Amino acid sequence: MKALSGFLLVCTAAMPAYADAVVSVDAYGLVSFVHLDSDHNGYVSRVEARSVAGVEQEFESADANHDGLLDRSEYTQVQQAREAR
Repeated sequence: MKALSGFLLVCTAAMPAYADAVVSVDAYGLVSFVHLDSDHNGYVSRVEARSVAGVEQEFESADANHDGLLDRSEYTQVQQAREAR
């Protein structure tokens, strides 16, 4: 529980000051795809992934087509990797 609390604190601190939306996380502490895709282009870039440690660590293995972006299905791979631990 302490780890999740710390994670939420980091996520909150990483959010821009003008962001007033609630950021939801799943049971494993991952931010939803919609919230992580800050430019709303349908992909999570490496820059966007840096805001969440678990995503940044899994980015390379989840990027199946090696285009430097995670689409929604590739992001699901990150979630599944976290669940498997």
